[in-house]
Amino acid sequence: MLARLARRLYSLTPEEKLVFEKLKKQLEPKQLQVRDVSGGCGSMFAIDITSQKFKGLSMVKQHKLVNQILKEDIKRWHGLQLRTRSE
Repeated sequence: MLARLARRLYSLTPEEKLVFEKLKKQLEPKQLQVRDVSGGCGSMFAIDITSQKFKGLSMVKQHKLVNQILKEDIKRWHGLQLRTRSE
């Protein structure tokens, strides 16, 4: 499982890695992908995450949970594309 998560970790930008590590620590995801979609300037990210911690939560509550974890980072961003799923 972690091999699949870490497979792309070596190629992450520093900001992608920071976001990846925060989400991995808090949500113990089965699948996680973090991409800077701003052309490398770190102002917009696309996150795709599957976690057992989302089980029983509506999509709105799943997104609120991710937003809470990343609240300090999101203040610096122009946008976030977020896709969440429970296992």
